[in-house]
Amino acid sequence: MGSLFSNEIPKREPTVLERIGPEITHLKNKTSVRTGSSVRRSAPWTLTIIVGSLFWLYLMDPFLYALHKSDAIRTYLYLHNYDSPAATQPLVATKIFSIDEIRTLDAEHGSYQDYFASPAEARQKAASIVSYLQDLQYLHEGNEEKLDFVGKFRCVLFVKTGLTPPIHWSILDPSIN
Repeated sequence: MGSLFSNEIPKREPTVLERIGPEITHLKNKTSVRTGSSVRRSAPWTLTIIVGSLFWLYLMDPFLYALHKSDAIRTYLYLHNYDSPAATQPLVATKIFSIDEIRTLDAEHGSYQDYFASPAEARQKAASIVSYLQDLQYLHEGNEEKLDFVGKFRCVLFVKTGLTPPIHWSILDPSIN
């Protein structure tokens, strides 16, 4: 037992508020978390994004082909009716249309002038469609030198390994009636 007249101050236990005070101030920060590291939680999302990207790279051509074919229909109709029929020959040469579809498009007459502002714009759109279809052909031939970065990546990833991506699905293609 100590003396009543000693200089030593007896040590007291910290209160509950003093013990959890630093934790409360830490949790008030915007960057604080209550659970463990978020790295473990991001791994499934990263894997999902990578696998989804690979699926998209493999299956993107049927969707893009359908979009380009619908643009090709509008371009063909505009060029056939408001420019010369010779301007439609690059589209015909790509074989994006069957012979029956070309006959149907040739028989169509209407006001298609709202599709493009000028024949030059329509010819430019036709050139971009021809370029896309040519790149698609280069991809399926395995001709890496003429492809862009994504095309080269797809060629190495799929074509060189024997997993040739599909070009088009008839269910997605726009109908010409």
